[in-house]
Amino acid sequence: MISWEILFAIFSSLILFFYGIENFSREILAVAKGTFSTVLGKLTQRPILGALLGAGITALIQSSAATTIITANLVNTGTLSFVQSLGIIIGSNVGRTATAQLVAFKMVGLGQILIPAGFLIGIFGRRYRFLGKPLFYFGLVLFSLNLISTALVPFQNDPALIGLITRYSALPLAILIGFLVTTVVQSSAVTTGLAVVLAQQGLLTLPQAIPFLLGANIGSTTPTLIASARMNLHSRRAAVAHFVFNLGGVLLILPFIMPFTGLVMAIGGSEAQMVANAHLTFNLIIAAVFLTFIGQFGRIVERLVPGDEPEILMRTRYLEDGIPDDTRQGFELIQKELGHAHEVTLNLFRAVMTYLTTAKEADYQMAMKLRDLNSHLDGRTEHALRAISARQLSDREATEMVFLVRMSNELERLGYLGVDLGKFFRRAAQNGNGLPADLVQKTEAVYRILDENIVGLGRLFPGIQDTTVMELRARDVELQFAINRHYREQLVSLRGEGDHIDSRYLEVLSIIEAANAKVRDLRKLAEQYSIQGGGMAPGREKPVPVHTRDAPGRAPDFPVGRHIPGVDIQEGRGDHDRIL
Repeated sequence: MISWEILFAIFSSLILFFYGIENFSREILAVAKGTFSTVLGKLTQRPILGALLGAGITALIQSSAATTIITANLVNTGTLSFVQSLGIIIGSNVGRTATAQLVAFKMVGLGQILIPAGFLIGIFGRRYRFLGKPLFYFGLVLFSLNLISTALVPFQNDPALIGLITRYSALPLAILIGFLVTTVVQSSAVTTGLAVVLAQQGLLTLPQAIPFLLGANIGSTTPTLIASARMNLHSRRAAVAHFVFNLGGVLLILPFIMPFTGLVMAIGGSEAQMVANAHLTFNLIIAAVFLTFIGQFGRIVERLVPGDEPEILMRTRYLEDGIPDDTRQGFELIQKELGHAHEVTLNLFRAVMTYLTTAKEADYQMAMKLRDLNSHLDGRTEHALRAISARQLSDREATEMVFLVRMSNELERLGYLGVDLGKFFRRAAQNGNGLPADLVQKTEAVYRILDENIVGLGRLFPGIQDTTVMELRARDVELQFAINRHYREQLVSLRGEGDHIDSRYLEVLSIIEAANAKVRDLRKLAEQYSIQGGGMAPGREKPVPVHTRDAPGRAPDFPVGRHIPGVDIQEGRGDHDRIL
C-alpha cells in the first residue's frame, strides 16, 4: 500500500523538477541575451557545425524545446535560413540527452552544493552575480531528481507497482504514454529523467524504458509546432522538420529495436546507465543518418509544407565580407549596397500595396520583414562607413562619406513611411471596413506615380543623371496635381454626404505625399553627390523596370508573393546541401 506521505513527496519533487527546468532554461537564455541569436547565425554555415552548436546549447540550457523554438523564431526574423535551422534541430536532440546522463552517473547529489552556491553567488558574486540564478536552478533540477529517487526506494520490490509498469511498457502503448507525458509537461527532460530514476530503483528495465524514450522524442516536438503556428512559411517548415526528424527516427529504429537493445546492453553499465546510453545512442544514430541525407530531408519537409513565400534574410549583398583595405573599393561596395537598399525599399512599398488589395496577413508580414531588412542594411552601411572614417581620408573622401551616410539614413526613413502606409491599411482591414473599392483604385493611381519616382531614383543610385532629374521633377508636379485633385474631390464628397469614414483617405494621400518628399530629398542628395564626383559603382545592376503611365487605369504589377527582385531570398527549392 502506497502511503499518502510518499505520494505527496513524489508529487512535490516533480513540481520542483518542472520549476527548476523551466527557470534554468530562462535564466541561461537571459544571461546569453542577444549573443544566442548572433552565435547561431554565424556558426551554422555548414549543417555539421549547426548540429554541434545545437547539441552544445541544448546540453547547456537543458531544453531542446527552448532551442528549437528560438531557432524557429530566428528563421521567422530572417537571422537564419530554413536550411541552416536543420542542423541545429538535429543537434538539439543529441544535446538533450545530457539530463539522463547526469542522473545515470548519480550526479544528482551535486544539487545540494549548487543550490547554496548559486544563492551565495547571486548575493555576493559582484561581477559574477549573473551566474547565481542559473546555478541555483540547475541545482534545484538535480536536487528534485534526487528527492524523487529517494522517495521511490520503498517500492523497489513492490510487485503491484512493478506489474503496473510492466503492463504499460509494451509497444506501442509505451510510446504513446511517453509522447503524452512529454506533451503535457512540455519537456522531454522530465520523461527521460524519470525513466532513468525508475531504472535506478529497479522498477524499469532497459527493454521497458526504450519505448518510453521513443515516445518522449516525438512529444518533444509539440512546443515548437504550437509556437510556430503564427510564424511565416519557413518557420513552420523548421517546426515540421523537427517533428519529421523525431518521428522518422522512431520509425527507422522500430524494425531494429531488438538489435539496438542488444547493442546498448553490449556497451554495459548499470540498468540506469544503459537507459541513459540508449537515449544517447539512439539520438546519435538518427542524427548521423539525417545529416547524411540533409538535402533530401529538406525537400521532403518542403513538400509537406508547400508554399512559394520568399525567404528574406537579414544579410547585406556586398558587405558580408567586410570593407577592403582600398578605400575606393570600399566606397564602391557601399554604393552597391545602397543600390540594394533602394531595391528593398521599393519592394517594401510594393508589398504594402499588395496588402491593400489582398488584406492577407502574409502580405503584411512580408512588408514588415522588408522593413527589418531595410533597417538592417542601414545599420550595416553605417558600420562600414564608420570603419572607413577611422582611416586617413582626403577632403573629397570625407565629403563622399557624409553623402553616403545621409542617403542611407534617408532610405531607411523612406521605408518607415511605407510601413506607416501598411499600418494604416491594416487598421482599416482589422476594423472590418477597409477602404472602399473606388478609394483603393484612387490610391493605386496616385501610388503609381510615386512608384515610378522611386524606380527612376534607383537607375544609377546613389548617383543620378540630369535627364533623370528632369523626369523626377516633372513627375513631382504630376503627383502634386493628382493629390490636390483627390483632396478636392474627397472634401467635396465629405461636405455633400457627411461620410466621415472616407476621410481616412486623406491620411493615405498625406503619407504618399510625405514619401514623395523623401524621394525628392534623396534625389537632391544624389544630385549633389554626383556633382561632388560620386556616382554609380562599376557593375551595379539596374532595378527591374515596371510599367509606366502609358497604360492608364491599370493597377501596378507589384511583384510580391513569388519573387522580389533585388532582395536576398531563397525560394524554398533547390540545393539544400549548400547554404546560400
